[in-house]
Amino acid sequence: MSAEEGTRRIALALLRATIAARERLDRSDDVEALHDFRVALRRLRSWMRALGRERLSSVRKRDRRALTTLSRAAGSARDAEVHVAWLRDAEHSWRPRERPGGEWLLRRLVDQHRAADAAFRALLADGFSRTVTRLGKALAVYTIRVDLRDPRPVPTLALAIAPLIQEHAAALGDRLSAIRSVQDQALAHAARIAGKRLRYTLEPIADSVRDGPQLVKRLRHLQDTIGEMHDVHVMAETVIAAAEEAGAEQARRTAAALLEGAGVDSGGHREHTPDLRPGLLATAALLRSRGDSAYLELQQRWLGPHALDLTRDARAVAATLAGTIDDSSTGAPQLDDGAPSERAASVAPA
Repeated sequence: MSAEEGTRRIALALLRATIAARERLDRSDDVEALHDFRVALRRLRSWMRALGRERLSSVRKRDRRALTTLSRAAGSARDAEVHVAWLRDAEHSWRPRERPGGEWLLRRLVDQHRAADAAFRALLADGFSRTVTRLGKALAVYTIRVDLRDPRPVPTLALAIAPLIQEHAAALGDRLSAIRSVQDQALAHAARIAGKRLRYTLEPIADSVRDGPQLVKRLRHLQDTIGEMHDVHVMAETVIAAAEEAGAEQARRTAAALLEGAGVDSGGHREHTPDLRPGLLATAALLRSRGDSAYLELQQRWLGPHALDLTRDARAVAATLAGTIDDSSTGAPQLDDGAPSERAASVAPA
Protein backbone atom coordinates (compact mmCIF):
# COMPACT_ATOMS: atom_id res chain seq x y z
CA MET A 1 0.00 0.00 0.00
CA SER A 2 1.23 3.51 -0.76
CA ALA A 3 2.45 5.61 2.13
CA GLU A 4 -0.25 8.22 1.49
CA GLU A 5 -3.12 5.76 1.52
CA GLY A 6 -1.74 3.64 4.35
CA THR A 7 -1.11 6.65 6.56
CA ARG A 8 -4.68 7.83 6.11
CA ARG A 9 -6.29 4.42 6.56
CA ILE A 10 -4.48 3.89 9.83
CA ALA A 11 -5.27 7.45 10.97
CA LEU A 12 -8.96 6.84 10.24
CA ALA A 13 -8.89 3.61 12.26
CA LEU A 14 -7.22 5.43 15.17
CA LEU A 15 -9.80 8.22 14.88
CA ARG A 16 -12.63 5.70 15.13
CA ALA A 17 -11.01 4.20 18.22
CA THR A 18 -10.77 7.68 19.78
CA ILE A 19 -14.45 8.38 19.08
CA ALA A 20 -15.42 5.02 20.61
CA ALA A 21 -13.31 5.77 23.70
CA ARG A 22 -14.98 9.18 24.00
CA GLU A 23 -18.43 7.54 24.15
CA ARG A 24 -17.34 5.55 27.20
CA LEU A 25 -16.62 8.76 29.12
CA ASP A 26 -20.36 9.21 29.65
CA ARG A 27 -20.59 5.96 31.64
CA SER A 28 -20.07 6.68 35.32
CA ASP A 29 -19.22 3.04 36.08
CA ASP A 30 -16.41 2.80 33.50
CA VAL A 31 -13.35 3.47 35.67
CA GLU A 32 -10.91 3.01 32.80
CA ALA A 33 -12.71 5.31 30.35
CA LEU A 34 -10.52 8.38 30.91
CA HIS A 35 -7.31 6.36 30.70
CA ASP A 36 -8.39 4.62 27.50
CA PHE A 37 -9.53 7.87 25.90
CA ARG A 38 -6.22 9.52 26.74
CA VAL A 39 -4.29 6.60 25.22
CA ALA A 40 -6.47 6.52 22.08
CA LEU A 41 -6.01 10.24 21.58
CA ARG A 42 -2.27 9.94 22.12
CA ARG A 43 -2.01 7.14 19.55
CA LEU A 44 -3.86 9.23 16.99
CA ARG A 45 -1.74 12.33 17.61
CA SER A 46 1.51 10.37 17.59
CA TRP A 47 0.67 8.72 14.27
CA MET A 48 -0.36 12.01 12.68
CA ARG A 49 2.77 13.72 13.95
CA ALA A 50 5.08 10.92 12.81
CA LEU A 51 3.75 10.42 9.28
CA GLY A 52 1.52 13.39 8.71
CA ARG A 53 3.86 16.29 8.12
CA GLU A 54 3.96 15.60 4.37
CA ARG A 55 1.15 13.12 3.85
CA LEU A 56 -1.68 14.71 5.83
CA SER A 57 -1.50 18.22 4.46
CA SER A 58 -5.30 18.35 4.17
CA VAL A 59 -5.63 18.25 7.96
CA ARG A 60 -6.04 21.77 9.32
CA LYS A 61 -3.67 23.17 11.92
CA ARG A 62 -6.56 24.27 14.12
CA ASP A 63 -7.77 20.66 14.35
CA ARG A 64 -4.28 19.48 15.28
CA ARG A 65 -4.11 22.21 17.94
CA ALA A 66 -7.55 21.25 19.26
CA LEU A 67 -6.43 17.63 19.71
CA THR A 68 -3.27 18.80 21.47
CA THR A 69 -5.21 21.03 23.88
CA LEU A 70 -7.68 18.25 24.62
CA SER A 71 -4.86 15.74 25.14
CA ARG A 72 -3.20 17.98 27.72
CA ALA A 73 -6.47 18.50 29.57
CA ALA A 74 -7.12 14.74 29.56
CA GLY A 75 -3.60 14.18 30.90
CA SER A 76 -4.12 16.60 33.79
CA ALA A 77 -7.46 15.00 34.67
CA ARG A 78 -5.99 11.50 34.49
CA ASP A 79 -2.96 12.39 36.62
CA ALA A 80 -5.24 13.84 39.28
CA GLU A 81 -7.46 10.75 39.10
CA VAL A 82 -4.44 8.45 39.60
CA HIS A 83 -3.18 10.49 42.57
CA VAL A 84 -6.55 10.36 44.33
CA ALA A 85 -6.85 6.61 43.75
CA TRP A 86 -3.32 5.99 45.04
CA LEU A 87 -3.87 8.03 48.21
CA ARG A 88 -7.17 6.26 48.90
CA ASP A 89 -5.33 2.94 48.67
CA ALA A 90 -2.78 4.26 51.17
CA GLU A 91 -5.43 5.21 53.76
CA HIS A 92 -5.34 1.83 55.46
CA SER A 93 -1.66 2.30 56.35
CA TRP A 94 -2.09 5.65 58.14
CA ARG A 95 -1.41 5.71 61.84
CA PRO A 96 -3.65 7.88 64.06
CA ARG A 97 -1.13 10.74 64.15
CA GLU A 98 -0.72 10.57 60.35
CA ARG A 99 -4.44 10.65 59.57
CA PRO A 100 -5.01 14.45 59.85
CA GLY A 101 -2.29 15.20 57.30
CA GLY A 102 -3.32 12.33 55.04
CA GLU A 103 -6.98 13.34 55.04
CA TRP A 104 -6.07 17.00 54.47
CA LEU A 105 -3.95 16.01 51.45
CA LEU A 106 -6.68 13.73 50.12
CA ARG A 107 -9.23 16.55 50.26
CA ARG A 108 -6.80 18.79 48.40
CA LEU A 109 -6.23 16.17 45.67
CA VAL A 110 -9.96 15.51 45.31
CA ASP A 111 -10.53 19.23 44.74
CA GLN A 112 -7.75 19.29 42.14
CA HIS A 113 -9.24 16.25 40.41
CA ARG A 114 -12.70 17.82 40.25
CA ALA A 115 -11.30 21.04 38.79
CA ALA A 116 -9.15 19.21 36.21
CA ASP A 117 -11.99 16.87 35.23
CA ALA A 118 -14.43 19.79 34.85
CA ALA A 119 -11.97 21.68 32.63
CA PHE A 120 -11.39 18.57 30.50
CA ARG A 121 -15.10 17.86 30.05
CA ALA A 122 -15.80 21.48 29.17
CA LEU A 123 -13.25 21.24 26.35
CA LEU A 124 -14.72 17.92 25.29
CA ALA A 125 -18.23 19.34 25.07
CA ASP A 126 -17.08 22.53 23.38
CA GLY A 127 -15.59 21.16 20.20
CA PHE A 128 -14.66 17.48 20.14
CA SER A 129 -17.51 16.43 17.86
CA ARG A 130 -16.85 19.19 15.32
CA THR A 131 -13.10 18.53 15.38
CA VAL A 132 -13.35 14.79 14.72
CA THR A 133 -15.96 15.35 12.00
CA ARG A 134 -13.67 17.76 10.14
CA LEU A 135 -10.72 15.47 10.74
CA GLY A 136 -12.54 12.44 9.36
CA LYS A 137 -13.44 14.32 6.18
CA ALA A 138 -9.88 15.61 5.75
CA LEU A 139 -8.38 12.14 6.18
CA ALA A 140 -10.80 10.39 3.83
CA VAL A 141 -9.91 12.33 0.68
CA TYR A 142 -6.57 13.39 -0.73
CA THR A 143 -5.07 14.53 -4.03
CA ILE A 144 -1.89 13.22 -5.61
CA ARG A 145 0.01 14.72 -8.55
CA VAL A 146 1.50 12.42 -11.17
CA ASP A 147 3.99 13.68 -13.74
CA LEU A 148 4.09 11.20 -16.64
CA ARG A 149 7.25 12.84 -17.99
CA ASP A 150 9.14 11.94 -14.81
CA PRO A 151 7.66 8.72 -13.39
CA ARG A 152 8.89 7.91 -9.91
CA PRO A 153 8.31 4.94 -7.63
CA VAL A 154 5.44 5.31 -5.19
CA PRO A 155 6.85 4.91 -1.65
CA THR A 156 5.16 2.19 0.35
CA LEU A 157 3.92 2.55 3.90
CA ALA A 158 6.61 0.10 5.04
CA LEU A 159 9.37 2.27 3.55
CA ALA A 160 7.90 5.36 5.19
CA ILE A 161 7.76 3.76 8.64
CA ALA A 162 11.21 2.12 8.64
CA PRO A 163 13.32 5.29 9.11
CA LEU A 164 10.96 6.55 11.82
CA ILE A 165 11.49 3.35 13.79
CA GLN A 166 15.26 3.74 13.35
CA GLU A 167 15.07 7.34 14.59
CA HIS A 168 12.93 6.58 17.64
CA ALA A 169 14.99 3.50 18.52
CA ALA A 170 18.20 5.55 18.48
CA ALA A 171 16.62 8.24 20.68
CA LEU A 172 15.34 5.62 23.13
CA GLY A 173 18.75 3.92 23.34
CA ASP A 174 20.57 7.23 23.95
CA ARG A 175 18.22 8.23 26.74
CA LEU A 176 18.20 4.87 28.48
CA SER A 177 22.01 4.76 28.34
CA ALA A 178 22.20 8.13 30.09
CA ILE A 179 20.12 7.11 33.14
CA ARG A 180 22.35 6.52 36.16
CA SER A 181 20.07 6.80 39.21
CA VAL A 182 16.51 7.31 40.37
CA GLN A 183 17.24 11.04 40.44
CA ASP A 184 17.51 11.16 36.63
CA GLN A 185 13.81 11.88 36.26
CA ALA A 186 14.15 14.15 33.23
CA LEU A 187 16.17 11.54 31.33
CA ALA A 188 13.75 8.79 32.31
CA HIS A 189 10.79 10.86 31.15
CA ALA A 190 12.55 11.60 27.84
CA ALA A 191 13.18 7.86 27.42
CA ARG A 192 9.50 7.19 28.06
CA ILE A 193 8.49 9.70 25.38
CA ALA A 194 10.91 8.12 22.89
CA GLY A 195 9.55 4.68 23.78
CA LYS A 196 5.97 5.86 23.28
CA ARG A 197 6.76 7.27 19.87
CA LEU A 198 8.49 4.07 18.85
CA ARG A 199 5.62 1.94 20.12
CA TYR A 200 2.87 4.05 18.54
CA THR A 201 4.68 4.12 15.20
CA LEU A 202 5.14 0.35 15.21
CA GLU A 203 1.83 -0.69 16.78
CA PRO A 204 -0.52 -0.31 13.77
CA ILE A 205 1.61 -2.57 11.57
CA ALA A 206 3.24 -4.79 14.21
CA ASP A 207 1.23 -7.89 13.31
CA SER A 208 2.61 -7.73 9.76
CA VAL A 209 6.26 -7.84 10.84
CA ARG A 210 8.17 -10.70 12.40
CA ASP A 211 8.79 -10.06 16.12
CA GLY A 212 6.65 -6.92 15.90
CA PRO A 213 4.07 -7.93 18.55
CA GLN A 214 6.79 -9.00 21.00
CA LEU A 215 8.58 -5.68 20.60
CA VAL A 216 5.36 -3.74 21.17
CA LYS A 217 4.74 -5.74 24.35
CA ARG A 218 8.23 -5.00 25.68
CA LEU A 219 7.84 -1.30 24.90
CA ARG A 220 4.52 -1.25 26.74
CA HIS A 221 6.14 -2.78 29.83
CA LEU A 222 8.97 -0.25 29.63
CA GLN A 223 6.45 2.57 29.35
CA ASP A 224 4.56 1.29 32.42
CA THR A 225 7.74 1.04 34.48
CA ILE A 226 8.97 4.54 33.67
CA GLY A 227 5.38 5.77 33.96
CA GLU A 228 5.35 4.61 37.57
CA MET A 229 8.52 6.62 38.21
CA HIS A 230 6.97 9.65 36.52
CA ASP A 231 3.73 9.39 38.52
CA VAL A 232 5.74 9.24 41.73
CA HIS A 233 7.74 12.30 40.69
CA VAL A 234 4.63 14.33 39.82
CA MET A 235 2.89 13.25 43.04
CA ALA A 236 5.99 14.16 45.05
CA GLU A 237 5.89 17.68 43.63
CA THR A 238 2.25 17.88 44.71
CA VAL A 239 3.11 16.73 48.24
CA ILE A 240 5.94 19.27 48.48
CA ALA A 241 3.60 22.08 47.43
CA ALA A 242 0.96 20.83 49.87
CA ALA A 243 3.49 20.70 52.72
CA GLU A 244 4.54 24.29 52.02
CA GLU A 245 0.92 25.40 52.00
CA ALA A 246 0.11 23.45 55.16
CA GLY A 247 3.10 24.96 56.98
CA ALA A 248 2.16 28.48 55.92
CA GLU A 249 -1.47 27.94 56.90
CA GLN A 250 -0.54 26.56 60.30
CA ALA A 251 1.86 29.45 60.91
CA ARG A 252 -0.86 31.97 60.00
CA ARG A 253 -3.34 30.39 62.39
CA THR A 254 -0.82 30.38 65.22
CA ALA A 255 0.20 33.99 64.60
CA ALA A 256 -3.43 35.13 64.41
CA ALA A 257 -4.28 33.34 67.61
CA LEU A 258 -1.36 34.93 69.43
CA LEU A 259 -2.17 38.42 68.16
CA GLU A 260 -5.81 38.06 69.14
CA GLY A 261 -4.96 36.55 72.51
CA ALA A 262 -6.78 33.37 71.63
CA GLY A 263 -3.78 31.14 71.52
CA VAL A 264 -4.06 30.14 75.18
CA ASP A 265 -7.21 28.88 76.85
CA SER A 266 -8.30 29.60 80.42
CA GLY A 267 -6.33 26.66 81.71
CA GLY A 268 -3.09 27.94 80.28
CA HIS A 269 -2.92 25.38 77.47
CA ARG A 270 -2.26 26.44 73.86
CA GLU A 271 -5.17 25.93 71.47
CA HIS A 272 -4.72 22.59 69.75
CA THR A 273 -4.53 22.38 65.95
CA PRO A 274 -3.92 19.09 64.13
CA ASP A 275 -0.33 18.59 63.06
CA LEU A 276 -0.36 17.79 59.35
CA ARG A 277 3.33 17.01 59.06
CA PRO A 278 3.29 13.31 60.12
CA GLY A 279 0.75 12.45 57.42
CA LEU A 280 2.63 14.35 54.72
CA LEU A 281 5.94 12.78 55.76
CA ALA A 282 4.38 9.30 55.71
CA THR A 283 3.05 9.95 52.21
CA ALA A 284 6.47 11.14 51.08
CA ALA A 285 8.05 7.95 52.48
CA LEU A 286 5.58 5.75 50.60
CA LEU A 287 6.28 7.67 47.41
CA ARG A 288 10.01 7.19 47.87
CA SER A 289 9.49 3.45 48.29
CA ARG A 290 7.39 3.28 45.12
CA GLY A 291 9.93 5.28 43.17
CA ASP A 292 12.82 3.09 44.33
CA SER A 293 10.94 -0.09 43.37
CA ALA A 294 10.14 1.25 39.90
CA TYR A 295 13.74 2.30 39.33
CA LEU A 296 15.03 -1.12 40.46
CA GLU A 297 12.79 -2.79 37.88
CA LEU A 298 13.96 -0.32 35.23
CA GLN A 299 17.58 -1.00 36.12
CA GLN A 300 17.23 -4.77 36.07
CA ARG A 301 15.18 -5.05 32.88
CA TRP A 302 15.88 -2.03 30.69
CA LEU A 303 19.20 -0.34 31.47
CA GLY A 304 22.76 -1.27 30.51
CA PRO A 305 22.98 -4.11 27.97
CA HIS A 306 19.18 -4.51 28.03
CA ALA A 307 18.82 -1.09 26.41
CA LEU A 308 21.07 -2.25 23.58
CA ASP A 309 18.97 -5.40 23.14
CA LEU A 310 15.80 -3.34 22.82
CA THR A 311 17.17 -0.88 20.29
CA ARG A 312 18.85 -3.65 18.29
CA ASP A 313 15.55 -5.51 17.98
CA ALA A 314 13.77 -2.31 16.92
CA ARG A 315 16.36 -1.71 14.22
CA ALA A 316 15.89 -5.28 13.03
CA VAL A 317 12.16 -4.63 12.62
CA ALA A 318 12.98 -1.45 10.68
CA ALA A 319 15.31 -3.41 8.42
CA THR A 320 12.57 -5.96 7.78
CA LEU A 321 10.17 -3.19 6.83
CA ALA A 322 12.71 -1.57 4.53
CA GLY A 323 13.10 -4.89 2.73
CA THR A 324 9.36 -5.50 2.41
CA ILE A 325 8.69 -4.02 -1.02
CA ASP A 326 5.83 -5.20 -3.18
CA ASP A 327 7.02 -5.13 -6.80
CA SER A 328 3.59 -4.05 -7.95
CA SER A 329 3.84 -0.83 -5.92
CA THR A 330 7.33 0.31 -6.89
CA GLY A 331 6.60 1.51 -10.40
CA ALA A 332 4.85 4.67 -11.53
CA PRO A 333 1.11 4.83 -10.81
CA GLN A 334 -0.86 3.20 -13.65
CA LEU A 335 -3.46 5.47 -15.27
CA ASP A 336 -6.21 4.10 -17.48
CA ASP A 337 -5.95 6.79 -20.17
CA GLY A 338 -2.92 8.85 -19.13
CA ALA A 339 -4.94 12.05 -19.37
CA PRO A 340 -5.30 13.51 -15.89
CA SER A 341 -2.25 14.93 -14.18
CA GLU A 342 -4.07 15.16 -10.81
CA ARG A 343 -6.60 12.88 -9.25
CA ALA A 344 -8.51 12.66 -6.01
CA ALA A 345 -8.50 9.44 -4.04
CA SER A 346 -11.27 8.63 -1.60
CA VAL A 347 -10.06 6.54 1.30
CA ALA A 348 -12.92 4.72 2.93
CA PRO A 349 -12.48 3.65 6.56
CA ALA A 350 -10.78 0.28 6.67
